[in-house]
Parts: sequence; C-alpha cells; structure tokens
Amino acid sequence: MRLSGCFVKCTQVGVEGVSRTSSSMNFRKEAVTYCDSEGSFITQNFCQSGGGISATAIGGGDVQTRSYPNSFRGNYSRAGYEFVEGMDLAAHAEKCAKESVAMLNAEDCPSGVFDIILDPSQMTLQIHESIGHPTELDRVFGSEAAFAGASFVDPKNLQAEHQLKYGSPHLTIYADATTPGGLGSFGYDDEGVAAQNITLIDKGIFKNFTTCRTTAAKIGQTSGGMGIADGWRNLPMVRMTNINMAPGDMPLDELIGGIEDGFLFDVNKSWSIDDKRVNFQFACEIAYEIKDGKLTGKIYKNPIYAGVTTDFWGKCDGVANEEHWSLYGTPNCGKGQPMQVQRCGHGSSPTRIRKVKVGVADVK
Repeated sequence: MRLSGCFVKCTQVGVEGVSRTSSSMNFRKEAVTYCDSEGSFITQNFCQSGGGISATAIGGGDVQTRSYPNSFRGNYSRAGYEFVEGMDLAAHAEKCAKESVAMLNAEDCPSGVFDIILDPSQMTLQIHESIGHPTELDRVFGSEAAFAGASFVDPKNLQAEHQLKYGSPHLTIYADATTPGGLGSFGYDDEGVAAQNITLIDKGIFKNFTTCRTTAAKIGQTSGGMGIADGWRNLPMVRMTNINMAPGDMPLDELIGGIEDGFLFDVNKSWSIDDKRVNFQFACEIAYEIKDGKLTGKIYKNPIYAGVTTDFWGKCDGVANEEHWSLYGTPNCGKGQPMQVQRCGHGSSPTRIRKVKVGVADVK
C-alpha cells in the first residue's frame, strides 16, 4: 500500500528546492501451517509493518536524495502499526528535505584513505552482503554459484587448524531468529526446526554457518533452523534470520572522538560485491565530516567506500554501546532459482573502521 502526506510539514515550513517527495507504508499478514511425517503440526501467524520517506532535490545537473529511516522503502518489523507510529516519519521529513537541497551545493566526498563510522542503516547492508550471504552453507557448497555466486568461506574453517580470522576482536555476529521485532524472527522454520540463536563470528573468529537440515548434515551437524521457503510451492533453502552484530561498550561521542580526520556515512545508496563476497564497494547518501574528534556540521555528497571483506572487518576498532543499537528489516532478499524473496533483519550499533579507501561515487 502506497500512502502520501508525510511531507506536508515540509511545505508548511517552506523548504524550497525539493523537487520530489515520497512516502510509503507496507503491511503483510501471513498464516503458515507446517506438518510432517515426524508428527509435527505447527501453526504460525506473522504480521509485518513498515515504511519510510524520502526527499529528492534536482538542480544544476545533479540529483540528491535523503531518506528516513532507511533507503529502499524504509524500515520493517514483525510488528503492527505501532512500529510505523514509533518511527514518527513526519517529524523527520523536514531534515530529509533540507539535507537533500543542501547536498546539491555540497562538495563531493574527498578521495583517499580515511577513518569512517558506519551508521546502523548502512551497517544493515554491510553485514548482509559481506557476512550474511558468505556464511550461508548452501552457497558455500555452490548451490548459488551459477546465479548469485559462491563464498570465500570454506567448511574446513570450522577446524582449529584452519581457523578463519573474519575480523577484529570487536566483531561478534550472531544469527538470532528469536530477536524481538526482528523481520527474520519466527517460532519454527519451514522444516519444523525451532528458532535458534547461533554465534557465527565470536570476537573476530569464524565459528558457524547458517544451515538447514540438508546442508547441516553434510558437515555432521544438526540444522540451525534456517530452512525457509517463500511459499508452499518452493522447497526451503538456507536463509538469513536476524544477522546481528553485538554492541560494543563505547558511547557514540567516544567513537567519534577517536577520529582526527574522517566521516560518518549514513544510509545506503548503492552497492556492488563480487561473486565470492570478497571485494565490495558501497555508496551512501551522505557523509558527515569529522575533524579532531567532532562532527563539524559540514556534509559531503556522493560518498563511496571500498574494501576486502576480512581486511575491512579486521580494521574495525570500535563499536558503540547498546544505547545506540538499532534493528533494521530487509523485506526483499532474493535467492534461488526460481527466485524466492524472503525477509530478514540486521541489528547493529554505529561502527568505526580504520584506514578505509574512500572515493567519489560516479553519479553520471
């Protein structure tokens, strides 16, 4: 369902220069019944709510957009309309509108090697693409190789002698299908396996894959409860639940205070990652300048950063505390042939990465 009206406040306060505004909401109710020859008879009812707003300014041969609470239709939760009310979309409309106009005259983000902080809205995609997908065991075994790619992670990385250092000790990732409000939360997966919370990466060391019944059996394990199908016509496959990053112990001010010259990147704009999930490039909507440990108030447009997965996560040297932890829902993760579209979630706090290659996105 598409709705309009969230930007009424912008016109009332006279935000000039906005060329286009957009607002959307989406709601889904789903009833699922599962039964099998093992005697299971499970019924589940799901409710999904979400939405978002954006403002676009056009001028001087340039187009700039600001979104809230995230790009690509906003944020989603296993919840009712109270989740939409809690986002208070109208209250953030003016900031979106003003920043979209301001970015028309902003400088392009400088190129070079900088320390950066990724906001949880951008961390959602960073975790999804460079941790969530490469730790799916069916992808590791090549089931997606001809379509969406494979993975650099290997089953032997579960062995102590082949231990994989995925990132720094600040990186702990867990797949939790029991996260309250998580879009990837449920009681049982579509193979009748109960929801679980499984640590994938513990203080930088790879520990587990995301698995279903058939893939787990290949490595001598039981299912991690991640066998999901998007309907009765399709077989379950390994899908992300809520792939979350554990919060750190740093106040946000301290995280920012540790950067002499860098940026805070907010809200994804585009992304690219290779078929083994090693080399990636992400563009964001906006970069906020950090100088001498403080946000200066200056903004840059068209920020882009690139990296190699394990090297990038190895340079993570700070994560904000639980106060700043946010959960985002992704309602459109595609996988498989025929394509199945599934819902998952990602939670994180703002995260600091040192010495990242930063450049300017090509917007032509």
